[in-house]
Amino acid sequence: MVHKDLVSEFRSRRVWPAMLLLGVVVALLFSIQMDLLPEHKRQIVGGLLWLSVFFAGATVFERSFAAEREEGCWDALQLLPVSPGTVFFAKLTVNVVALAVLEILLIPLFFVLSGLPVLPHVHQLALIALLASPGLAAVGTLVSALAAGGGKSGSLLVLVVLPLAVPVMLAAAEGTRLALEHRIDDAWWRWIQLLGASSVVFVTAGALLFEYAIED
Repeated sequence: MVHKDLVSEFRSRRVWPAMLLLGVVVALLFSIQMDLLPEHKRQIVGGLLWLSVFFAGATVFERSFAAEREEGCWDALQLLPVSPGTVFFAKLTVNVVALAVLEILLIPLFFVLSGLPVLPHVHQLALIALLASPGLAAVGTLVSALAAGGGKSGSLLVLVVLPLAVPVMLAAAEGTRLALEHRIDDAWWRWIQLLGASSVVFVTAGALLFEYAIED
């Protein structure tokens, strides 16, 4: 299923280019507004960065089950000889890969546009992205399944996912801010622990609730 979704997106090129373009546009808009001193930029760049990742990634979450819904394969998906949890993790994997591609492009671009150095913080940012992506993808995948199962449009998906993803977004933003301020101390590690715990909870909850989300 992972292979099918990745090959389908590679051939159609409908969702990921739009995701990357939206991410770049949001990053440009935020950078234009950041006419601040470097120390002030470090305080807000984390929040703006992860908002950009979230809003761009939401376009992929929205399309997680679009093919099954639009092509009338929703019932067939439920009849697959695999557990609902397996379907969830397959869709989750595709969304995590999409977020990884987005972050590889967007994080360096964001720092170049803001004029802040990224190389001294590569390891911290990579850890934050590694922990944040599964949590964001889990919430987006589960809500997308709810919308698809109910035959509803996912156009308002971002309004539903954003409140649920607040713990992940907040922990990622604060971890980024402290890393940019060279404060790799106990406070930074507490945010990292919260980020990892939130992602574990969301992935676990998604796997457990997915079966009920896809029921009519």
